[in-house]
Amino acid sequence: MATIRKKGNKWQAMIRRKGWPYQTGSFRTKAEADSWSRDIESKMDRGYFLDQSHAKSTTFAELIEIYLTEVTAKRPTEKSRVSESSRLKRIMRQEPILCSLTIDKLKPDHFEDYRDRRLREYSRSKKLVNGKRATIAPGTVKRELTTLKRVIDHKKRKLGLLINPVNAEDVKRPTVNDERDVRLSPEERQRLMEACYNMKNRLIGPFVDIGFETGARQGNLLRLKWDDVDLEAHTALLRGIKNSRNPHKIINHEIGLTPKAVDVLNGLQTTSDQIFPMTANAFRLSFNRARKTVGLEHFRFHDTRHELISSLFEAGWTMMQVMAQTGHRDPKSVKRYTNLQGNFLAKKLADLAA
Repeated sequence: MATIRKKGNKWQAMIRRKGWPYQTGSFRTKAEADSWSRDIESKMDRGYFLDQSHAKSTTFAELIEIYLTEVTAKRPTEKSRVSESSRLKRIMRQEPILCSLTIDKLKPDHFEDYRDRRLREYSRSKKLVNGKRATIAPGTVKRELTTLKRVIDHKKRKLGLLINPVNAEDVKRPTVNDERDVRLSPEERQRLMEACYNMKNRLIGPFVDIGFETGARQGNLLRLKWDDVDLEAHTALLRGIKNSRNPHKIINHEIGLTPKAVDVLNGLQTTSDQIFPMTANAFRLSFNRARKTVGLEHFRFHDTRHELISSLFEAGWTMMQVMAQTGHRDPKSVKRYTNLQGNFLAKKLADLAA
């Protein structure tokens, strides 16, 4: 039974039960205290009670600070730490009202309002769209909502929450069209590679060649060391690959090397333990100059990954084989990278007719 007593002009209810956390509350009337006590004890009897005392005493800003310390600071790469930290600190600076609310007060409506306001905000970049300042990209807002969901999920059980108020089911994400359909013709690829090999930085050509041959991400190639490569076995170990499901966990992934990739690596002459001893910015500047020289400014280095995946499917690889090479864990992600060319599809139709 709950203990209910009058304290000053308030009624205080206290519930002590073995196996359950101590609960207390103050109310204007004895009837309110009785009603609250019966509700809590009934939930305890049925095993449904969730202690929300932490949710009632923790603000959203405090929860973000906890997440920054316990999750963000422990991410495996500096880029991911800086990116997530700046995203969350911007929210704390620019959303004082939202961040001042205690967790039990947060509702989907708060994050729908945040989403809609962000989509109307102007981007800090000087890029113009139809002669007007560009607004925040839907993809940016989607990533912010995903991060906020992770912040709450991190302590969801301790906070006693049944649902996360930033769930995609309750807060619809902005529509993002981030699929790219960029395939180079053999002639375009040859022109691009010639420009890359003619760069003052002699690592640019081999770097882009390895990108086309392996489909590896830029960051993984920049971190690649000679100790991670077995040229006789035609394999390479990519360390710290992108891992959205468990971002705090470091995952290494072994990939195969084509004969051309082995030849390119054999032709490199570096004294560093790194295969490509250069910074991301150094590569970006040189690669931008190379693609601008041949009029392929729309082609990004990450499109080499699209190129390889599409080529593997055209060569008859199965989904599991492609995922083993690329390190993907979800077939949906692989689908986004697959752009089969029309002449390949036409040949398949001709084979079917034959």
